[in-house]
Amino acid sequence: MTYNIIRKIANSPLSLLVAGAAFSLCFAPYYWIILVPFLISFLVFRLNGANSKKTAFFRGFLFGFGFGAVSTSWIANAILLDENLTWVVPLALCGMGILFGLFYGLAGCLAAFYPKGGRRLFAFAAAMTILEWVRSWLFTGFPWNLIGSVWENTLPILQVAAVVGVYGLTFLTIITGGIFALWPKKKPIMAVIGAFLLLFLLGALRLYMGTQDTVWGVKLRLVQPNIPQTLKWDPKEAENSFMKIMRLSRENNDDITHTVWPESAVSFILNRDEDERLRLMQAVRQGGTLIMGGMRLIPEERTLANSLFILDDMANIKATYDKSHLVPFGEYVPFRGLLPLDKLVPIPFDFKEGSGIKTIRVPKTPLLGALVCYEVIFSGQVADKKNRPKWLVNVTNDGWYGLSAGPHQHLGMAKMRAVEEGLPLVRVANTGISAVFDGYGHTLGSLALGTEGVLDTALPEALPPTVYARFGVWIPLGFCFFLLIFLRKRK
Repeated sequence: MTYNIIRKIANSPLSLLVAGAAFSLCFAPYYWIILVPFLISFLVFRLNGANSKKTAFFRGFLFGFGFGAVSTSWIANAILLDENLTWVVPLALCGMGILFGLFYGLAGCLAAFYPKGGRRLFAFAAAMTILEWVRSWLFTGFPWNLIGSVWENTLPILQVAAVVGVYGLTFLTIITGGIFALWPKKKPIMAVIGAFLLLFLLGALRLYMGTQDTVWGVKLRLVQPNIPQTLKWDPKEAENSFMKIMRLSRENNDDITHTVWPESAVSFILNRDEDERLRLMQAVRQGGTLIMGGMRLIPEERTLANSLFILDDMANIKATYDKSHLVPFGEYVPFRGLLPLDKLVPIPFDFKEGSGIKTIRVPKTPLLGALVCYEVIFSGQVADKKNRPKWLVNVTNDGWYGLSAGPHQHLGMAKMRAVEEGLPLVRVANTGISAVFDGYGHTLGSLALGTEGVLDTALPEALPPTVYARFGVWIPLGFCFFLLIFLRKRK
């Protein structure tokens, strides 16, 4: 009787929702990797048991809905900053659940075109990999918590991203996690486990043989002021916030060559308020450079850009980069006028998007690749391939999300980009988490979420361009398309 009850629960739609929700624990900040084979195998087992494409879609959708709604529940923190938007929270969480559910459901439906067993497993892995890539650009894209991200905290496996990126890791994760659904077929299970262990050893060898060289003559200071989002745009607190970030920048900065501030570090417009900008001279020592996020006025269009600025020790603007991948409902409103919603940022118009990723020349450092906020989550789109930078700077403000999983997940994706590109990445966040990664994904230093402070660090040397940096997503995508065709034709 107990067995029948367990079997009924396992075969119920609720079990898929719960399994999807539990899958969130495999991602930042938890990284409970031990759950991956249980949850992915359970999903594959249920997909193998589907006798129709409709059933396979429904089962994949339920798993994806549970995962999407729970793993992105941190968005509620941003919405609840405005107490009048409380009613939006359940709609937003359901919306995220539906978004993820549709992609997982479509992958399950496509897998149902293939015979049950190993072919369906490989078809699901290939379809899911392709669809996660589609999710990265469809309707401006939202590649958050891609399945391959579960390995962000496992450096030996993370090295695979240098060849096939996060999308290749997605395929690897589904195959190695879902292979146990084929039990008791021991030969394919042992073969997959063996291949996984080989990749682990190769990754460990790459880390062992890697160099730890740093750029001579460069000493960075990352400044994390930890200004709560409730005070960030309060005019009464503007001066206090400004003096805090100035104090942190000036203290014991005799050997600091480059100071880095987070996104929207100051409330004034840098290229318009010259008197205010001149006060920034005090933030760096003579000959130093300030790299910071701020708003830039575009006079001819009478609008603002969310930008990264390079300033010298006289507060002269030496270079700028305008954010090109804007956040829906944060920096612009999709279908403005049709939806009963406005932006969360207290500016009565949309930001102007930039022209694309850009490599900037910064005094006394190698070429810099600029990234503002969530631009860092887009795999293969963080560095100019024609003018490759030697390091990446990601300024952001995760204060919207409080002490939730959101900033941890954002940080993990930045770490993935460093390994994919073989480039050191400097991430500076208003409330955290600020950190420096080298091209292997080692963390050279970090400032905890919700703390105030500075991190003084050297700048790691860039690695040679990785396979993924040269060819991007086309290797894992091409393999997955080929696999779907091959599995279909095979008899």
